[in-house]
Amino acid sequence: MVGKARLYQFLPPAQRKQLPEFEFTDCHLNTIARAYYNDTAFACDRQREIDLWRVFNLFTGANKSSYIDSFLARSRNATVFTEGVAKALIGEPEYRWFVE
Repeated sequence: MVGKARLYQFLPPAQRKQLPEFEFTDCHLNTIARAYYNDTAFACDRQREIDLWRVFNLFTGANKSSYIDSFLARSRNATVFTEGVAKALIGEPEYRWFVE
């Protein structure tokens, strides 16, 4: 999922418009990946499995480094994105690109 999120910024504009909005940058994704392995509260367990609550918390933790003018929009995007991933996991197509 993190790999697809990194690719999102480089998609052609026409293809990006067909996908849901994703407001996190490479710096945020680096913070998410680092926390996935190192954060004592939200890191993955020994099986390397993670639930969507932890995904949401990793995104909101990375959002703490945002400027105030984009903080609220990214917080909302973290919520909408996590909900979209949950829907994609049960078969809805909108966020499927991020989890395939």
